[in-house]
Amino acid sequence: MLQGTLTGLTLTFILLAVLLIVVLWWGRGWFVQWLKGSAGFILLALTVVAVFMLVDIWSYRQLLKEEPLATVSVYQLDDQAFDLTLVDGDNNEHRYKILGDQWQLDVRLLVWKGPFTAMGAMPLYRLDRLSGRYLSLEQERTAQRSVYSLTESRWFDLWEALRGHGAWLEAESGQAVYMPLVNGAVFAVHLTPKGLIARPMNDVAETALQGNW
Repeated sequence: MLQGTLTGLTLTFILLAVLLIVVLWWGRGWFVQWLKGSAGFILLALTVVAVFMLVDIWSYRQLLKEEPLATVSVYQLDDQAFDLTLVDGDNNEHRYKILGDQWQLDVRLLVWKGPFTAMGAMPLYRLDRLSGRYLSLEQERTAQRSVYSLTESRWFDLWEALRGHGAWLEAESGQAVYMPLVNGAVFAVHLTPKGLIARPMNDVAETALQGNW
């Protein structure tokens, strides 16, 4: 599993760094001690960063085949105002008020590249943002918007650190296409080779997708 591999590599680095710190700080002579102490402090700082990175890694979930990232249920409150119930992969339920005519779910992805791709490791993902939009361009520019951040990194943001600099591990963003806000519709968001897609889960959602939305 990708998450287990990243965790193992990070823990190995932390253990080696701690061991080196102990070895470097064990010695005599002021210059040698100063040199070892400086190197030790650098390793200590890197170890702290590695710990923070490990915490951030565990804010992601391992994607399993045929597993929906989330399900979204839509209930209308008023004209262009909807209550969205989002259930994530851990079956945690969250509710959001979305304004507009359509909704969209954004996801952060950590994906293996290069030789690791052949291992078939599925990416790690984290739900990032839920937002709504209006079909009218004038409303989109002037009306009240609804955008919610679903998860945030605490101390170290691995995805931002890798973005544009990844070699074998890359940070990618995924966006489910905008889907209609229709009372009673239920959708499931899946990750496919072509990107994120939201599939209808009931007749209301299927009918909404067939209409002019």
